[in-house]
Amino acid sequence: MCGWCAVVLALSGADLAKKVTWSGWFSDLQCASARAVGGVFTATNPECAKKKGAAPAFISEQTKAVYTVKSYPELIGQWGSHVEEQGTLDEGARTITILKVKQLGYDGAACERPKH
Repeated sequence: MCGWCAVVLALSGADLAKKVTWSGWFSDLQCASARAVGGVFTATNPECAKKKGAAPAFISEQTKAVYTVKSYPELIGQWGSHVEEQGTLDEGARTITILKVKQLGYDGAACERPKH
């Protein structure tokens, strides 16, 4: 492969990832995708994610889409929470790497909502 071809390929790969700030919910891919097929892009029941154990996912309010979450172990404690996340999106792979999360509220199962 020519030298400049490798540079072009490396630069085009760098353009695939972009920083985003979105609000939405954490779930797992199976529960979130099942709802998305029906056009529902809201919080899922955290119990569904705990039972299914599929790959973690983020449901975006802005794009009305579900993305597989990469490298965010704290997600499990935030299932059912309405959050604002800052992350790096890879549109081609439909994955998001979470960099920062701000809790906005809790929208999970009613039986698990904190009592005020």
